[in-house]
Amino acid sequence: MGEMRGRAAAAAQLNTGYLWLLGTAVAWSFSGVFTKLNGQPGFLISAIASLVALLFYFIVIRPTIRISRLVVAAGIASYLMGITFTYANKLTSVGSAIVLQYSSMAFVALYEAIEQRRIPPARKVLVIVMALAGMVVFFLDSLSFEHVLGNLLAIVSGAFFGLMFFLNAKPGSSPVTSSMLSCAISVLPGLFFLPRIPHILPREWALMTASGIVCSGLANVCFARGITRVQPLTANLITMLEVVFAPTWAFIFFHERFGRFALAGTVLIIGSIIVNLVLEQRERDACAAQPVCEAAR
Repeated sequence: MGEMRGRAAAAAQLNTGYLWLLGTAVAWSFSGVFTKLNGQPGFLISAIASLVALLFYFIVIRPTIRISRLVVAAGIASYLMGITFTYANKLTSVGSAIVLQYSSMAFVALYEAIEQRRIPPARKVLVIVMALAGMVVFFLDSLSFEHVLGNLLAIVSGAFFGLMFFLNAKPGSSPVTSSMLSCAISVLPGLFFLPRIPHILPREWALMTASGIVCSGLANVCFARGITRVQPLTANLITMLEVVFAPTWAFIFFHERFGRFALAGTVLIIGSIIVNLVLEQRERDACAAQPVCEAAR
């Protein structure tokens, strides 16, 4: 009876983790809307939104601050992921930047393989290939391979994105503290734009405030609660639903049309998540049947 209760509790923890990560994807997906409606420079938008996020953390969340090498490394990885992605978007197409950034899944598997000193299991390779294929199909109309530097920066962003998932899933991590550190670093470039502060419109202040609260504050609280319950690769897959939600908001607010292959890409992306969850459950069931079992991660 006790063993059954333990399994039920573990399953409940996983399901809760999936929901928190889904919330992360939804919150992240509004970033493009808030940015596109704002006429201010990207660095200023990022700096003020990050400052708002920091105030949100201190006033509303009031987290326990924990500093360690792991926490600092995750915070720096998060910042570098964001800044390289910003420049990638300027130097290549939006579709290419997003697709290449989500190479992060392959990097998560690589980091785990290096740490565990073994080749990633076949099921991880399967879901990564399936998910990346879905991304490529989803953005097939807007992919561009002509802008080499932008594409390289998007891959670098993916490496840091994967590192962020990998580090924050480790025991002793503090995703909220790492996020706060990343926000603090993001505020610094905004100092160069101080002369523009008096010219910011009330609507733009509202957009940056909403971005800080939703896309940084709430998103990272959801991420922090989800990443501690779910394996890094699975977490990366679930948050990838951001790329499905974001065009949906663009369609609603800006009447931007979906690409011709968006539906097929969506099916592949969601299919990769379902396949991964099913295979994970089979591994857990097989593991539970063994007296001693190390779950394949």
